[in-house]
Amino acid sequence: MMVPLVGCLLLVVLAAIRVPSGIGRMPRWYSLLVPLGLWLVIINLSMPLPKSYPDSPAPGLVLQAVQKLDPGALAGIQYVIIVEGSSVTWNGFDGERVQRVLAENGLPSLVIQLSFAGANHAERYEYLKEFVEALRPDQLDALRRVKLILCREVELGYDKNPLNNFLRNGSTGRSLRYLDPPNVPMFFSWLALKYRPIDWIREHTLLSNLTGCVLFNLFHVGYVPRIESLTAPAKTEPFIPNLTQSPGFAPGGSLDSVHDWPLDKRLTSMFAENLAWQKKRDQDFRDAFRGLIKSEYFFAFPSWSKQNADYNIWKRRQPGNERFFDGDATRLIDELNSPSLWYDQLHLQQAGAELYSDEFGKYLVERIQSKSL
Repeated sequence: MMVPLVGCLLLVVLAAIRVPSGIGRMPRWYSLLVPLGLWLVIINLSMPLPKSYPDSPAPGLVLQAVQKLDPGALAGIQYVIIVEGSSVTWNGFDGERVQRVLAENGLPSLVIQLSFAGANHAERYEYLKEFVEALRPDQLDALRRVKLILCREVELGYDKNPLNNFLRNGSTGRSLRYLDPPNVPMFFSWLALKYRPIDWIREHTLLSNLTGCVLFNLFHVGYVPRIESLTAPAKTEPFIPNLTQSPGFAPGGSLDSVHDWPLDKRLTSMFAENLAWQKKRDQDFRDAFRGLIKSEYFFAFPSWSKQNADYNIWKRRQPGNERFFDGDATRLIDELNSPSLWYDQLHLQQAGAELYSDEFGKYLVERIQSKSL
């Protein structure tokens, strides 16, 4: 019903267009560009694109995050800590436990976690952007009165590729939701800083799929059927602990030996190649908060993977390493040096997540008490 109505409205608008006197025959390409321009304006003003993708984790995560910022929860709060991440955070970072550690040390805080399995940097940007956009004026005012700290996940697989998992998810609601046209120039700027000219040819599959999804969203293809069958987003939990172990996980040696090996120089040169786009991404993440961020910290998880362990060490040695936590100089590596605490070489089980969260909470307490936050 809605499609014919919109079509009729468009025809009325076109019929009302007057060709100025003195202009000869209207060029044929006007008959294509004028309706196209009008259609783009109408649909982008009247049809909120993200709301047509309820199969993305974004609405559920944003819902639970905004609900935590009710007036009662903010009373007496000094610090609000926003945590973003992918599956390693989703399975390994218990925000409620970190919040409890802070409270036990006399630091009333609120930890808001926006993490989900398979979430690349583009999708995580969308979580943060929608979270800020969903805040009421009174919530924004409350956040201006506290210290808002953004805690960012560091993980090699996602830090190598801003659109990691995009092709795997394909044209699903997950990908289409963050490929909102206003986001696209930013994502392409990340890729432009990452890829050399020859890489644009090698990555033709990624680019062609990305272009197809962007055009799909730009013209709101299939918007009406999706919006008509829209269901309210369910609250999505940002922390889901692993309760079992991956059947094939059987690491050799010990966790501390993996982290003590010399850095692979070939790997470190590859790590450095991603610094340019990561710097731009970091600024874009901060900009999403419209000046609310008072401090930014990065965290990583110990890993049985040599590449990931090297990446954490390399990251720790970069300028500003005092704002990076991976358990170095703590008991964490020794405490997690048991395969029974892990799901696989990257993801923790529940008991391991509790140990990690406790140590990260203590790290934040130390940073706050030393006045470095």
